[in-house]
Amino acid sequence: MLNNGSMIRLLGIKERPEKYDEAAQFLKDMTNGKRVFIKTDNIKYDDDNNMLCYLYLSNRTFLILHLIKFDLVDVCLEFDYKYKSKFIAKTNSSKTF
Repeated sequence: MLNNGSMIRLLGIKERPEKYDEAAQFLKDMTNGKRVFIKTDNIKYDDDNNMLCYLYLSNRTFLILHLIKFDLVDVCLEFDYKYKSKFIAKTNSSKTF
């Protein structure tokens, strides 16, 4: 939720129910007390009128990539968005050890 009360959803990822608490805690730990920035894509709102966006820390850390890297979320494949291929590549590279 933004300071103005607007709800956001992170673009390009899907929740993994079994990892929800861990992902939420990760985001809370990474953003608590820090300034964050959001960027939108061609698709700005979901069906529930939540803003769809990419989330960054002020040092340009792309938090969605970290969620993918740590296998806390799945990549959304249902529609096209700017970083889709990057997210898919991160999924593939994070599962190769």
